[in-house]
Amino acid sequence: MERLTLARQAYAEIQRRILSGELAAGQRLLPDALANALAISQTPVKEALALLERDGLVTGVDRRASLVRRFTPTDILEIYEARILLELNALATGFHAGRLDADFIAAVERNLAAQAVQYGVGTRESLAEIIALDRSLHAMILEAGGNKVLAGWHHGIQLQLQTAQTYSIANYDIGRSRDEHQRILAALRTGRLEPMQAALRDHLEASRDDLIRRHPDDLPLRRQLA
Repeated sequence: MERLTLARQAYAEIQRRILSGELAAGQRLLPDALANALAISQTPVKEALALLERDGLVTGVDRRASLVRRFTPTDILEIYEARILLELNALATGFHAGRLDADFIAAVERNLAAQAVQYGVGTRESLAEIIALDRSLHAMILEAGGNKVLAGWHHGIQLQLQTAQTYSIANYDIGRSRDEHQRILAALRTGRLEPMQAALRDHLEASRDDLIRRHPDDLPLRRQLA
């Protein structure tokens, strides 16, 4: 039980360092070095790395080291294809089940209001909060679908996308994100599925294209929040 707890703690800490950009794409992850940094034995670290490889955040190289995953443009296209399918399906399922109701819309409004508070702050911490709220917004859509298995897949996809690109204040397009989120909210208020799906699809495709249009040599686009 203690080893399992340590493995989970190691997983959470290594994941945090990957998502923040502290561990760069392509960087070797040596179990002994990580164990020393985390002040634990190598066994839970190796178990944590196996879980991170399962989740698509690292790739195995040999028995002695793994690498923080590098994402190609093809990887990004495939990940977004899966994300679009999952989110549009959840939106339709939630709509037909009556879960995109006034309470759901109010929760979306609160999320976007919380993001708006952070827009003008312009700090590393405020951007991290905006990105966390954005992930939460899309997770809400999956929850409305009512399928925990699909929601779990979506969570893994979200982590992979953040590994592919950690935004900085300089490259995060707040205006585009704000406008597209507002269009999604406006579509939800119509009470009609077609405009809801169109607004969500447009948003996801714009996010995908923003990442794909960059030169392949620039991938992975992972920078520290600075």
